[in-house]
Amino acid sequence: MFGVSKIERLNHPGLARSPEYRFTRQGTLVFITGAPLSGKSTIAPLITSSIENCTLQSMDIIRLVAQEIESHKPEAERSLLVNYGSCDSYVAIGDGSYSPQNLIIGFNAYSEIVCSPLRNIIPKLEVQGEQNVLFEGVQLTPSIVAPYLIGNNRLVVVTSNAQQLESNRRKIFGDNVELNKRYSTDKLLLLQDEIIRQSRQVSKNRLFYVNNTGDFRNTTTQVIQFMLKTDTIEPVS
Repeated sequence: MFGVSKIERLNHPGLARSPEYRFTRQGTLVFITGAPLSGKSTIAPLITSSIENCTLQSMDIIRLVAQEIESHKPEAERSLLVNYGSCDSYVAIGDGSYSPQNLIIGFNAYSEIVCSPLRNIIPKLEVQGEQNVLFEGVQLTPSIVAPYLIGNNRLVVVTSNAQQLESNRRKIFGDNVELNKRYSTDKLLLLQDEIIRQSRQVSKNRLFYVNNTGDFRNTTTQVIQFMLKTDTIEPVS
């Protein structure tokens, strides 16, 4: 009951509180992925603020690192993919034409290049004093994250449905025709299906699917409950 009472407090985000949980092992990494507009960046800070000494790292920042790395390569060796996003990276594939297949090929190639700095960053986290980190981003595909799912590390896949994705898109992009087209519901659902397909290779005790079609605070609560059940975190005494 002690843990449950703390989880219920997530339903009161205006209530000032100290982190209520801590990782059971130092050096824990949590990866949150899902299609664009699924709500990852909304729930991620709520999760990190609930866990003691947990640092939030958006993959948007890592993408800037990847762009910088590419800019220092000889021009003929640079990847154009870092200049696109998950929904338009197909432009750098083949003749640049859109098809569901090219969307997925481009997305996976884009994710690989954006996440490539993690190979150097993750081994050095402890040296930087950032032992426990929650990484959040669409680029964190299960295939990329799988090698890091050791020890206490976990992967959370945020899912949504067409109605919620459309609602989120309207809130963020309004009447912007170009962005609404780029992040069309069809594309978002295709990316979501690809992420789910890849996640089937991940051990069930390291993976959690959470449907973010209701109150985002309830979504956060579900993630916290998963981490409690898998002994990833424990209440702060």
